[in-house]
Amino acid sequence: MTRLLRAIDAACAAGAGIAAIAAGLLALLLIAEVLLTSFFATSQPYVIEYAIFLQAAVLFAGSGWALRQGAHIRVSVLLAALPAGPRRVLDMAGTAFALGILGFAAWALVQQWLRSLDLGSRSFYPMQTPLWIPQGVVTLGVCLLVLAFAARLVRLLRNEAPDAAGAPGAGSGE
Repeated sequence: MTRLLRAIDAACAAGAGIAAIAAGLLALLLIAEVLLTSFFATSQPYVIEYAIFLQAAVLFAGSGWALRQGAHIRVSVLLAALPAGPRRVLDMAGTAFALGILGFAAWALVQQWLRSLDLGSRSFYPMQTPLWIPQGVVTLGVCLLVLAFAARLVRLLRNEAPDAAGAPGAGSGE
């Protein structure tokens, strides 16, 4: 089980790498657009389309890693006020609930991604990007988040710290 948890952590770290690359590309794209519009009075037709896609990649691809680092929003004040036993039970309940919601979202996103792939759907922007590409990145990110929540639940059930060492919420499951 420890190997599986480490594999999930590694996959989520790879997702964070994708998010970091997307953030860098987004910054370069927007800086180039500002320079082009400011100094050359022109704009590239693909900037809005790709900025949206890159922003979605940043948001979703790194979310599994962020969960492991304790960086997701949660009610830490309430958890900190509870004794260890009830805190762990509440954390497990919240994690299981999130896992259910995200599991459904991941299933729906996979279905949408497959449909776009099958139909050859393209964006309505000038570049007409095949939609399966950005949808695939978002779907991958949500699937990684599902795995991260599953790993968190397993860690809580094993009475291990659900957050990585040094994370803001680390040790809350002990």
